[in-house]
Amino acid sequence: MAEAQEASQGFRPAQFAGSWYPGDRRELEKFVDELLAAAKAPELPGPPVAVIAPHAGYRYSAAVAAAGYRSLQGRECRRVVALAFSHHRAGTYRGVDVPRHLPAYETPLGPVPVDREVCEALLKKKGFVTNPNVDRGEHSLELQLPFLQRTLREFRLVPLHVGRMSDEDYVQAAEGLLPFLDDRTVVVVSSDGTHFGPDYGYEPFRDDIPNRLRELADRAAAPLLNADYDGFAAHLEQTGDTICGRGPILLLMRILSMQGGAEGVRAAFDTSGRQTGDTRNSVTYQSFVFARRVAKLDQAARKALLKLAREAIQARLTGRPLPKADPAQLPESARIKGACFVTLMNHGELRGCIGTMTAAGPLAEAVIDNAVSACADFRFAGQPVTAAEMEQIDLEISFLGPLRRVSRIEEIVVGRHGLLISRGGHRGVLLPQVAYERGWRRTEFLAQTCRKAGLPSDAWTQPDTNIELFEAEVFGERD
Repeated sequence: MAEAQEASQGFRPAQFAGSWYPGDRRELEKFVDELLAAAKAPELPGPPVAVIAPHAGYRYSAAVAAAGYRSLQGRECRRVVALAFSHHRAGTYRGVDVPRHLPAYETPLGPVPVDREVCEALLKKKGFVTNPNVDRGEHSLELQLPFLQRTLREFRLVPLHVGRMSDEDYVQAAEGLLPFLDDRTVVVVSSDGTHFGPDYGYEPFRDDIPNRLRELADRAAAPLLNADYDGFAAHLEQTGDTICGRGPILLLMRILSMQGGAEGVRAAFDTSGRQTGDTRNSVTYQSFVFARRVAKLDQAARKALLKLAREAIQARLTGRPLPKADPAQLPESARIKGACFVTLMNHGELRGCIGTMTAAGPLAEAVIDNAVSACADFRFAGQPVTAAEMEQIDLEISFLGPLRRVSRIEEIVVGRHGLLISRGGHRGVLLPQVAYERGWRRTEFLAQTCRKAGLPSDAWTQPDTNIELFEAEVFGERD
């Protein structure tokens, strides 16, 4: 009767309450709250921006999920983008399913309102579709909701179900979602881990199963901890690992890489085989939490350096003396030695980008020098930046970390690393944002850097080609 009433209101009713998880409100509150209280929040470098949590029946997976969700307690959040999938219908459509006209999801803890404004905006973008009943009889999203209700309390939900996707589809979907992923939005991914045994048609090993399952889980976790799209895709291709939520996970990896990368922490691990004592058939459960990478430059330092860069360019274009990088006038974190690039953009069009790869002196002085050089970038000698154009120019500074030689290309993580490729007298550099803003995969990034160096696109495969990587803190006036 209650389900019929909820359905008449247009709510998506709770379909697994009372079977996969407690159906009584008080019992469910107590069950989830006790698990959250027992869980230890993982140490993160900053506020959590994403969580991966399992979705099996609470008897098996809830403790692992709680370890991930524990990090959301106290988080001020107005929106949750939930990346789930249909176990039965994911292969029947291409793209990301967005519900049309659905006002809320119902659980024993009450309704979870859907962010209709975001859903309607997504449906106007390529790669987002509506498939009626895609969530009927599906538990991957529903089982996340009680944890969200007991940690975040008030939020609006963007419920998405990932279907068949290509590399290009993941880029397109990530680009569509990025405008809605502000600092008060959390992304939640629903996925169990390896499904092992004859019932699942996956038996890559027959001996020492508990330890081998842990090793396989560690191999899957390694690229996730670095928000490495290519690494996780390679793991799936090489092992055939039966991770059911691979689509939502890959979309999250692409989102994080296109935001400049993230740091991941594994919050918990377990298997159903350990719990039941029968590993003939076993499902692995892992939860992860992600935060932005630690920055050396605080907001005050970034603001001061951007101000110096703009003042230097305006002085150069108007014939006035260049500003001085007086350490006494700079925030403490900006008084360091460092290398950087300064990039000039006019409504999305490049107008100059000049920098140095190694630190030769104070970072502030490098910012001034490279800003002046960027407004006279030789590539735009026929149409240099003018003083009248400065109101339309957006500045971006990339503060570079040290160079490190690459011994295996798997070390390169799109979203985290920039590249310097050299051979003979040829040398080419691409900053991290060039790759992640375009959604390149690792091999395309290598090929494009080779072209930048004036080398054949496959030069990175040759033993006499030197490949170095570096990290960068990228910040601009539009931030």
